[in-house]
Amino acid sequence: MSNYVISISREFGSGGRLIGKRLAAELGIPCYDRTIIQKTSEKSGLSPDFIARAEERARSRFHLSIIPMGVGAPALAHQGVPVGHQAFFAQSEVIRELADEGPCVIVGRCSDYVLGERPECLKVFVHADLPSRVERCVEEYHIPSDDMAKRIVQMDKGRANYYNYYTGHTWGDMRRYHLTLNSAVTGVEGAVNLIVALVQARSAQDAL
Repeated sequence: MSNYVISISREFGSGGRLIGKRLAAELGIPCYDRTIIQKTSEKSGLSPDFIARAEERARSRFHLSIIPMGVGAPALAHQGVPVGHQAFFAQSEVIRELADEGPCVIVGRCSDYVLGERPECLKVFVHADLPSRVERCVEEYHIPSDDMAKRIVQMDKGRANYYNYYTGHTWGDMRRYHLTLNSAVTGVEGAVNLIVALVQARSAQDAL
């Protein structure tokens, strides 16, 4: 599996972004997370601020009452498609182009869905118990733990809203991933080692 792409989805505060960055460093490949917004801006002509705001709107409770859009594979921004949806289409196209370029790690952005059933794509979901995530976030963001717990729950709801709306699937459904891991148990380095082992196992399997 020479052109492997690792998609990392994660609960807020689980350390998924850090795991992605360290994994990419370990494997010597690029890691893409919020940098995809800038690339999407360049492709679509929409400003990075607009794209970020469109994401925030999609994460809001407003979408809980809307039938999932389930945009499907073609990233076509047809005339008449709302600009917010065009941002998602353009971002999806960027993700597929990055995957075509070579091995990489992509954090979030519905990348597990966007990359579909590509055989070279390994899909990972990182989670942890709430107290562990609160502890990590308090250290990182210096927000009181009571407020942080509420924020974590809110962020997870937002991620679920966004994912469920655009994909028509359920965020965090373990059956959609090749590996789910609890970072409170593995730690960041343990998580990286597990994912590297999966990459190596898949590569060995493909070599048979």
